[in-house]
Amino acid sequence: MKKTLLAVALAQVCLPSMVYADTSTDEVMVVTANRFEQSVKNVIAPVSIVTKDEIDAIQAKSLAEVLRRLPGVQVVSGGYGQNTEVYVRGTTSRHLLVMINGVRIGSATLGSADFSQIPLTGIERIEFIRGSRAALYGSDAVGGVLNIITAYQPGETLAELSAGAGSDGYYQLGGSVAGAIGQNSWGKIALKGEQADGFSARKEPYEQDDDGFKNRNVVAEIGTRLNDNWQISLQGYYHDGESDYDDGYFDFATGDFISTPNAQTEASLYNVAAKAGYSADNFISEVTVAQNQDEARNFSDISDGSKIKTKRDVVNWQNHYQFNSELEFGGGFEWYRDSVSNSTTVLSEDERDNTALYLTSIYRNDMGLQLEGSVRTDDNDSYGRNNTWQLAAAYSFFSNYQISANVGTAFKAPTFNDLYWPDSGNPDLDPEESTNYEVSLSGSHQWLDWRVTAYQSEIDQLIAWAPIEPGSTIWKPMNVDEAEIKGVELTAGFNTGPLYHDVSYDYLDAEDSSTNKQLIRRSKHNAKWNISYLLDQWQFDASALYKGKSYEDAANTNSLDAYTLVDLAATYYWGDNLILRGRIANLFDEDYVAKETYNVQERSYYATVTYQF
Repeated sequence: MKKTLLAVALAQVCLPSMVYADTSTDEVMVVTANRFEQSVKNVIAPVSIVTKDEIDAIQAKSLAEVLRRLPGVQVVSGGYGQNTEVYVRGTTSRHLLVMINGVRIGSATLGSADFSQIPLTGIERIEFIRGSRAALYGSDAVGGVLNIITAYQPGETLAELSAGAGSDGYYQLGGSVAGAIGQNSWGKIALKGEQADGFSARKEPYEQDDDGFKNRNVVAEIGTRLNDNWQISLQGYYHDGESDYDDGYFDFATGDFISTPNAQTEASLYNVAAKAGYSADNFISEVTVAQNQDEARNFSDISDGSKIKTKRDVVNWQNHYQFNSELEFGGGFEWYRDSVSNSTTVLSEDERDNTALYLTSIYRNDMGLQLEGSVRTDDNDSYGRNNTWQLAAAYSFFSNYQISANVGTAFKAPTFNDLYWPDSGNPDLDPEESTNYEVSLSGSHQWLDWRVTAYQSEIDQLIAWAPIEPGSTIWKPMNVDEAEIKGVELTAGFNTGPLYHDVSYDYLDAEDSSTNKQLIRRSKHNAKWNISYLLDQWQFDASALYKGKSYEDAANTNSLDAYTLVDLAATYYWGDNLILRGRIANLFDEDYVAKETYNVQERSYYATVTYQF
């Protein structure tokens, strides 16, 4: 593991508001892999953990900047507040399940979370599982699971204020306070506002003006331990954002491009979850009742646009039972209802329920063998029943090495737009389905941890627009496409004196099975190198990201050149309370194209000051 102060920060983790790690040890705990708390060394699936301290150290301004440093991830973004695509092991944003404190979020009309509108306010840690996890979480968990944890860390009492400024008129102001309330209760609140003048999001012939953004965010929690076995909590998250963007269309009658003046998006997200948990020596049970909403309105000087709102009500009951020292079980019940509304378009159906049961088991013995199995059944009003399963095995040998294998199925539900959009939706759509395989070899040494993983995913019944019959001019979304994704993922963490290195290389072969062409915006070669250095009151962080050539079109005729981005960050701890930070993003002012017609930010500078009470 990482041999710096950042490793100490990793030692503190919680099961979404239920069970806490033993911070007296250096053991890192995770909850997302199997829906209960376990040591990361016992997790077979590849997992990455990012803590609040690491986010602060690299001075990330968006979730996209955090995710792009992680192995297996390719991020395509047009800048702050602009559309952001996240590709995990070649799958799209729609195939990544995103949760806040274990509760799924995202739009049921778009089919994915809006990564440009998920702030970093109040985040304590991020757990990222690569590979399918549908046998535990259902739809969306095809490429991976991202769990954003804001839950209060037990034992901490902290209050802080921060302010920052940077290039393109960027500035931020925030504050937070968290701590115990009496002997058995706790509370937390974090607030942050940020905005920027920005830069022109798109190239000519689109409107060449600054496209800025403005965000306001609140994270809150209150909880109490009723006795030795029971505790309850209430967690809340709210985001309100405004973003400018460039839009327009070609007038085929005149051949002119018509820009849409002052196009804007207003977005608001919230998630509220009430949790009640019971814990005994060998049994843990937790009930969550939650509601979240994703609302967006697009408008301009020439159009009032439309408002689209997705609301999700959730009930989840999860349990974990330690049968003996070798065998443990988990399982539960999950129900959620998605409902949508559109101010300008009435869908033929605007509500659907999903009911699921899941069961998981883990066997582990002293001989180094570990076995895992999970099954889940989902019954949905719109597209029927889907059953998924997952099997995994790992064997440790020579005390420092482990070989593991994982195989499982997953699915992605069609969206409300796919099924019910007037005159074009297709209510006969089936979910996208996939089968995923991976095998890994890993080693852990005093100064080096490493892992090599080979994986393959076959995704069938991909939803794409196609003619309803050969030669027809009427197009509808249909289950017509197939994709085959193969890859090799290499990760390593090691020390060279006072420097800690976190490096990864990904080889990705993601093809459309019918054409054998590379899937758009996925690079075959990606490499990342993150470095941390601690010296007395100083901390220095550097990152280099290489993204190989990719294609902007399905025919692979329009290529995007490879590029390398380098960021530098420095932190100075002035006394016990004051923290000064500075960052240079895109150090060498790389002129690159992440997405055709979109601009990217040039070299930029940021500074932040934080005072802790």
